[in-house]
Amino acid sequence: MQHDEIELHFCPDVYPPAEDTYLLLEAIDITSEDVFLEVGSGSGLISVIAARHAKLVVASDISLYAIRNTKQNLELNKVRHKSDVIQMDLLAGLSSKPRFSVIAFNPPYLPSDNHITEMDHALVGGPLGIEVTERFLEQAVFLLKPNGRLYVVVSSQSDIGRIRKAMRKCGFRVRTAASTRIFFEVLEVLEGISVEG
Repeated sequence: MQHDEIELHFCPDVYPPAEDTYLLLEAIDITSEDVFLEVGSGSGLISVIAARHAKLVVASDISLYAIRNTKQNLELNKVRHKSDVIQMDLLAGLSSKPRFSVIAFNPPYLPSDNHITEMDHALVGGPLGIEVTERFLEQAVFLLKPNGRLYVVVSSQSDIGRIRKAMRKCGFRVRTAASTRIFFEVLEVLEGISVEG
């Protein structure tokens, strides 16, 4: 998705757009007929851009600071009328019925270590780095329409193969939609296409 002429305000307690954000943005394919859900919206960059293309956007985050920042940036870019913003843990606040044609998530994907920071909630995905992503997949499969597209960021610092296997177990056809090397890790965006029926 193109991201020209976007104006954003960044709050200090919110994960700012970084290489993984822009990689996810590069991978996502949205049409004017799509109903789009971003999980973990952070500052709202992806939701803002998606709202310029999609029929409707729902942005969610567990952080109240991120929710406020997302709303602020949707308003700043005059696309708030095409979006809903919800504070929730992953997809727990939504009823389990297919309603989205595209779901995207830039999860915390790093394994936990002894170094604790104030941004661990946005960076650490559990002891193995994949636990949050696995929980997300188990919930997302029920919210995606047949032939819908799911995008998730994964890191070579954790077990990408296990995430691929989990996606296939949920009924997705899986491929790498984008990838990049950053210092000591490789980031990938996995695309899962839901199987009809």
